[in-house]
Amino acid sequence: MKRLLILVVLVISVAFAGGDKLVVAFQGGAVTLDPDMRNETTTLAWQHHIFDAPYVFDAAGKVVPMLATSIKNVDPNTWILKVRDDVKFHDGSSMTPEDVAFSIVRAATHPKSQMKGYLGKVESATVQADGSIVIKTKVPDPLLPAHLDHAMVVPKAYLEKVGDEGFAKHPIGTGPYKFVEWLNADHLSLVRFEDYWGEKPAFAKVLLRNIPQGATRVAGLLSGEIDIAEKVLPQDFGRVNNSGRAVVKQTPGVRVIYVAMDYWREYGSEGLPKGAKNPFMNPEARKAIYMAINEEAIVKKIMGGAATVAPQFLAKVHEGYSPNIHRFPYDPKAARKILEDLGYGDKDGDGWLELPTKDGKRVPFELRVDAPNDRYLNDAQIAQALASMLRDIGIKASVNAVPKKVFFPNMTKGHFTLYMAGWGSMDPINTVLSMFHSKDASGLYGRFNREHYHNAQVDALIEKAAQTFDQSTRKKLLVQAMDIAMLKDVAYIPLHYENVIAGVAKGVDFTPRPDEYIHAFEAKK
Repeated sequence: MKRLLILVVLVISVAFAGGDKLVVAFQGGAVTLDPDMRNETTTLAWQHHIFDAPYVFDAAGKVVPMLATSIKNVDPNTWILKVRDDVKFHDGSSMTPEDVAFSIVRAATHPKSQMKGYLGKVESATVQADGSIVIKTKVPDPLLPAHLDHAMVVPKAYLEKVGDEGFAKHPIGTGPYKFVEWLNADHLSLVRFEDYWGEKPAFAKVLLRNIPQGATRVAGLLSGEIDIAEKVLPQDFGRVNNSGRAVVKQTPGVRVIYVAMDYWREYGSEGLPKGAKNPFMNPEARKAIYMAINEEAIVKKIMGGAATVAPQFLAKVHEGYSPNIHRFPYDPKAARKILEDLGYGDKDGDGWLELPTKDGKRVPFELRVDAPNDRYLNDAQIAQALASMLRDIGIKASVNAVPKKVFFPNMTKGHFTLYMAGWGSMDPINTVLSMFHSKDASGLYGRFNREHYHNAQVDALIEKAAQTFDQSTRKKLLVQAMDIAMLKDVAYIPLHYENVIAGVAKGVDFTPRPDEYIHAFEAKK
């Protein structure tokens, strides 16, 4: 195995020798190269080098056409999309409207697609004689152009020939770079597509590397092996900026780091003692946890100023950001009293809160805090700080911080009571539909509502907002929904918005985007 790894490194070094290359180090890697199968920032960022979409969000958060030339809403459930006729796939074949229609429907309907949260309202996409595409939706979707950002275009004939598995192993798109090699635990190598329809990237060769350890990414940046390093840790800012070889660049981001709790299992919640009653089905208990967290201290001491305290789940740039929502005050004494008043007080006098069990006994209020240790900036350290703050109010909190490849499947399966994670999207409608709406069997609503938050009034407001074309009315509906969810129900505990941070080598011109996508094709010499 060691010889094999050495050989892989040598092959990569030889293949990317020369000055016309860019090496970008990420904290993680792509889970798949099939553009419909994983809705996760790093995976999407890697895929964006290979694929284009009809519409995309630009670096300023504005929805702009990419493969599309126009789109028109002719009635609440019907759109007419027109696309470019000068686009080629990496195999030399021409992109057709049939390829675009096929890609939209695949993203919307494939059984394993994780793009249904964006495109699940699409019922059909049909090509007309003049080459225009008629998109029919099941219900009105006023933000369809924005949602087409997640309909990356694939060649219909090639995908049907090789199948899903074959396509994921050797993807073909219309993007600025062509696939060369993917070792999913290590790297993706790419070469510039010389027949690209758009602006040619500055670098002919690109290597996207998966380097989970922040210290290793910084070492590679300072040694000259890496040109752009994602998520430089705050403790390394000085070393990078004083090196003379690279600088740290930051952009305020939209990703919120948050805490969520189990709302649906009165007994049997997996992060509590066996048989213990789950206190977090009561919003007052969730509020107590909120008030136990000193987020200002986390931002200052752990994040080193590389984050902004979040008063709510949505960021200021989003529709639905409410002027009425402010953080609950940090007050550990009041937090403990709330829990005591709910019946979780210290009966045996040892200082620790207790939980009743189904059989009428009492057990220590032990709580497992689940978190990833390789996904967000200082994620494991934040989880440790949260556990320490909960211990300060009498909860015996411990931390289970694991790699993201373990964490996210466990969260999806419900193996938690309280967890810390992050959510980043420029699309507020997708955010509220995915995170705040009740889960439904079709997967259209509540796709990432892992804790089963439910409020029928919030559901109704979100559904109405999602079908409202008037922006002013849509904003009001979203604000109403967020006021209920965040103030009354304490659906989530927002912690902070991460700054988007990158270490950039001298000689490379690159600025991070608020949506966290690091694109090699946006780097200049």
